[in-house]
Amino acid sequence: MDERRKFKFILYAFSLLLIIGIVGYMFLLDVDFVDALYMTVITISTVGFGEVGTTSKVSEIFSICMIFLGVGIVGYAFTTIVAMFVEGKVSDLWKGNKMERKISALSDHYIICGSGELAEVIINKFLDENLNFVVITDNREDLDDYSHHNILVVEGHSTEENVLKHAGVEKSKGLIAALDTEVDNIVTVLTARNLNEKIYIIANAITKSGSEKLLKVGANKTLSAVEISGNRMASLMIKPNIISFLDVVTRMGDVELDLEEVIVKKGSYLENKTLIQAEIPKKTGLTVLAIKKIDDGKLLFNPPVNYTFKIGDILIILGREEQVDKLRNLGDEMK
Repeated sequence: MDERRKFKFILYAFSLLLIIGIVGYMFLLDVDFVDALYMTVITISTVGFGEVGTTSKVSEIFSICMIFLGVGIVGYAFTTIVAMFVEGKVSDLWKGNKMERKISALSDHYIICGSGELAEVIINKFLDENLNFVVITDNREDLDDYSHHNILVVEGHSTEENVLKHAGVEKSKGLIAALDTEVDNIVTVLTARNLNEKIYIIANAITKSGSEKLLKVGANKTLSAVEISGNRMASLMIKPNIISFLDVVTRMGDVELDLEEVIVKKGSYLENKTLIQAEIPKKTGLTVLAIKKIDDGKLLFNPPVNYTFKIGDILIILGREEQVDKLRNLGDEMK
């Protein structure tokens, strides 16, 4: 990240020096643009070719200043580039440019705002699910770590509109605000909501009053990491068997079962079939726990066997990953 800023500084400094030199020589020597550019280049480079125009004390002083500035900028550029080669940061710069192109090409992706242990847990889960996402953080160690592991990352603070735009918030489908302070989470949610009315936002609520504020400014859901941890610890002591079951469901135990969503799509195997006709347990080994109905958006738990699937219904199912893939591809196998 620093290397890109250094390159930009060198480019801007050279450009500014050229503009100052051209304008200065056009005024002081009364020459046209080409002659002024020529004088600027030979002065900065100190090559000593013949001068053009009629010089004066003022123009000579101006040339001295241009030489000092030119030598300084060239020296800084040379040492910077050599240091980058020695430290192996040229490849990092190239990787950063490649990352910028990947971020620009994203759509329907997720944005994770924050750093630290909470963000790390979320990132690892997204990696396991092979989802497209971008991380926004201003933590230097995390920036280097993410970039070296080919995780798309934007440097900056998610409370700033330009940073969120850089991460593609206007084209993203979801955002998680997992920042350290309540104020930062609130400002991030508010800014993201203003930039994208349809984005689904989940925010970390540090306090109960903070949760209410987050919902008011645009969060769809709020979660308290502290509250969840506390409730889980208490439940683990009071109801250990239930927690053991939940560990299995959330892949924290020895058996790898997971809760997944499957959408009924047009032309799919499930379309217009009843639950009993679909024979999901027989064909895949999955258990259908609930159905989110497209009609009213409500969850139907333990759905009846005569329920008819409609396009857009979402099945909440329990099983292994390969069983879920089998259900999603069931229609293709039947064709």
